Amino acid sequence: MWAVAKDFLYGQVIKRQKRHRLVEVEHRMMCGELDAFVAKLKAVGLSGNINTSFVERVNLTIRQCISMLTWRSWGPAQYTPELQDHVYLWLAYYHFVRCHESLRIKLEQPVLRKGKQRPIEYRRRTPAMTAGLASRRWSMLEMMSFPLP
Repeated sequence: MWAVAKDFLYGQVIKRQKRHRLVEVEHRMMCGELDAFVAKLKAVGLSGNINTSFVERVNLTIRQCISMLTWRSWGPAQYTPELQDHVYLWLAYYHFVRCHESLRIKLEQPVLRKGKQRPIEYRRRTPAMTAGLASRRWSMLEMMSFPLP
């Protein structure tokens, strides 16, 4: 049986449009109290407003990276298992192979390189490295050959 955590907070933004113009924005708390939600958002350095920008950014990233989800494509998703496999492959790539600019760490001492190349100022990281699941960035070959349970 599923149970919701006691400190779970869930807010919803409902946008109403009329003739392609935004008419009304309604903020609704689905689970938890609004004051606790605003405090939690401000604690992590955000404005405190319920916002859809993060979800929309993730949705756009997924649509751009998975060719089966693009509007006009040579290979649109026709079967659920086929799409599911593609999404799992992309998730593994996104978390273990792809470095994210927002996760990089500034080095105390820049690493000098040969010639006129700029020194390396940041250590690039993947989400798996940030979470402690991997000690280094994986290559595509390593990811594809990783044994599954």
